[in-house]
Amino acid sequence: MASGKAVLFVLSLWCPMFLVGVAIGDEIPVEASGKGEQNIARPIQGKKSSRTDGRQLVITTGRCVGLTQADAESEAERVATENRIKVLRQMARELAGAELSSSAVMTEWAWLTSQPGVTQEVTKTSDVKDYGWTAEQEITVTIPYSVLSEWSARLKAYRAWYWQKRLLALAGTIASAVLAVVAMVGLDRMTRGYYRGLIVTMVMLLLACVASAIWITALWLLG
Repeated sequence: MASGKAVLFVLSLWCPMFLVGVAIGDEIPVEASGKGEQNIARPIQGKKSSRTDGRQLVITTGRCVGLTQADAESEAERVATENRIKVLRQMARELAGAELSSSAVMTEWAWLTSQPGVTQEVTKTSDVKDYGWTAEQEITVTIPYSVLSEWSARLKAYRAWYWQKRLLALAGTIASAVLAVVAMVGLDRMTRGYYRGLIVTMVMLLLACVASAIWITALWLLG
């Protein structure tokens, strides 16, 4: 009877921890913001390129303001990076229903722009006004349809791995919880219940550490 109560107590503590572990796996969209007058005036335009059989992306920052030229250009660079993340996340959802993390976005952008036939033009301008310096960036990327097709297959593989990581983490967490329950029951019987509180506390702390390590490894270290 005491062992049954110990099992119920462990499960009541472990369930919220598991739900939190699953929740942290979801990606949080990056919202672009800035200090400029119109930092995201026209972040993305997609159209068929007249120069090649493909898709053309135009990413702009709008007018970014800074006290100095370096400040304004730095702000424009930051906004350009945020808009680039939004653009690729949107395209990944359209092509394969994949949700990309910020690090995955940068990896995919580097892969895309390194493919044959992909062109990238970056236009930077800066000017001084009465209220300070302003800077703008416009990035035009043309992607052939053949590269888009290959990228779509790549994204589908990424999406499959995305869920495989979570399923592996889930299986590892469940296995750890089962082992923790078995260990607590065994130790409780060995000590005849004299150290039940200490045993439950120590095993739960160990389980929390193991579960955290599993999810951190699955969600971050494995990409």
